[in-house]
Amino acid sequence: MHGRTGEGGVDPIQHDVIVRTLDRRFTLRAPDRSVYEAIRYLDCTPDISGPAPREVTIAVESGRDYYRIVQDGIDIRQVVGTRAVVEYLHLLLFQASIEDRPRTALLHAACLRRGRQRLLLAGSKCAGKTTFALRLLQSGYEIEGDEHVFIDTSGVIARPRGCRVKASALPILTEMAETIGRAPSYTDDANNKIFNVDPRMLGSTWRIEPGEVDVVIVLHPNHGGYSSIRPLPSTAMVQLLMAEIGLRETARGASIAALAKLAMRAKAFDLSLGDHSSALRCVELALDGQDGDRGAVEPHR
Repeated sequence: MHGRTGEGGVDPIQHDVIVRTLDRRFTLRAPDRSVYEAIRYLDCTPDISGPAPREVTIAVESGRDYYRIVQDGIDIRQVVGTRAVVEYLHLLLFQASIEDRPRTALLHAACLRRGRQRLLLAGSKCAGKTTFALRLLQSGYEIEGDEHVFIDTSGVIARPRGCRVKASALPILTEMAETIGRAPSYTDDANNKIFNVDPRMLGSTWRIEPGEVDVVIVLHPNHGGYSSIRPLPSTAMVQLLMAEIGLRETARGASIAALAKLAMRAKAFDLSLGDHSSALRCVELALDGQDGDRGAVEPHR
């Protein structure tokens, strides 16, 4: 936020939220505190390797009973209510992220690092990727992203976005719950409260850079049970990841080639995700080059 002196000695407050994509830095400028608090949910400022980003300014301006959204001086949308402002900007920023890599496939996966090793957690929407990624963060891993990675034949890079944590997950994340509860939030149509968590809030770093993948773990939920891990043949990994990848019509061949190279380069595992303590041990086994015991791993007592 920045202050500036207006006419008559009045000091209107300029509320700015910064959002990064891989190639751009968006400054979202809010007219008042209510809009600012709403669009803070979109805040995203990781350290990203590469050249300086292109600067883009989007102003939300108040009308009589609506808001005008203005990008670089051009009126691009009128919406009613702060919720509609957030939803429109969320879509606009996602589209901008995709435009940054127009010929690159987008894989639905969380991306983490342990030292020099990079790990992808793939799986369906409710597989528990974000919650488990935060558990890994608590154990010393670094999160690059919890939702998508762009994938090509040189490797992957995470799509910048804060970790989105549902309030319903907080009882599982007991040590982090209080901190997460202070993060900016949004309530969706199903009345789910979702927090936008910067990993740095939890004492970690947040750095995004391109690189190769060492291990791919495909998650399948096993709520209330133990966790178990087993190696996946590369052909099985490709089949499972095809369900989680968005292929560009103009570059389908290149995207499939990138997935094939990932399968050749990375070790792959299937993780039945139950108890988090045993799941953490499973991931350690995978990263340390072991196959695991192929059965349930007993949680710590």
